[in-house]
Amino acid sequence: MFRISQYMQEIAAPTPLGPKRNPPGPVVIWNLIRRCNLTCKHCYSISADTNFPGELSTEQVYTVMDDLKDFRVPVLILSGGEPLLRPDIFDIAKRAKARGFYVGLSSNGTLIDENNIDKIAECDFDYVGVSLDGIRETHDKFRRLDGAFEASLKGIRLCRELGLKIGVRFTMTQDNAHDLPALLKLVEDEGIDRFYFSHLNYAGRGNKNRKDDAQHQLTRWAMDLLFDTCWEYNQRGLNKEFTTGNNDADGVYFLHWVRRRFPGQGGACRGQAAPVGRQFVGRQCRQYRQPRQCAP
Repeated sequence: MFRISQYMQEIAAPTPLGPKRNPPGPVVIWNLIRRCNLTCKHCYSISADTNFPGELSTEQVYTVMDDLKDFRVPVLILSGGEPLLRPDIFDIAKRAKARGFYVGLSSNGTLIDENNIDKIAECDFDYVGVSLDGIRETHDKFRRLDGAFEASLKGIRLCRELGLKIGVRFTMTQDNAHDLPALLKLVEDEGIDRFYFSHLNYAGRGNKNRKDDAQHQLTRWAMDLLFDTCWEYNQRGLNKEFTTGNNDADGVYFLHWVRRRFPGQGGACRGQAAPVGRQFVGRQCRQYRQPRQCAP
């Protein structure tokens, strides 16, 4: 996970490079259920609207949760499948909060409505993330459900109205990249707190459809747009978080963006981003790479 906003702040107001700080444990994205009311084109778990064998019981979930706490895991993102299809999801969330975790809810948003929004708010989630893969027809095509975009947007608005920190997650491929500018505008217009850009995860249906993944100049264009937009928001005083995931090369490409936009200021960001660079070494820069060449 690459936190763009953090490094943009470093450009705007540089700070001395402090000692290396290691997190107490990893962030855990916990797929509590495989069942989902959607059958998305890029789903990494090949979810469907049916019950799957081998799901953990409530008590088993609590046992695993206690183990994660003992391992000093600081963050639990409750995901799936669609986590709101678990009848015990609110009990699980409340117990996780009581145990001191930072708790996020990762949902497709279509099941967030007037019937459960108060229960969601009562859980005091630190963050609610909703997937949007484009605007209206594009999103509905990816989600394979007419009306999915409007349902998810309604869920986002309900969360926002109750003061929950809300974010949008976007997985880019060749088929929806054209909607990225409009989606970034939606984030501002709707008062959404966070934008998470995900590169395609080569698992499940995402692996089956990997031929549709964004490549080369398209990925660079998207990163430039994200960096430019995040910097613009920083300069305007808009407090929004921008994050990317599933490709460590984003951190390396960001350093090149800094060199182009702010000659002479790359040193501080290089120091702050060094851990990202070390993660990248030895891994394939698949979405940035042109023949015989990696990031410019």
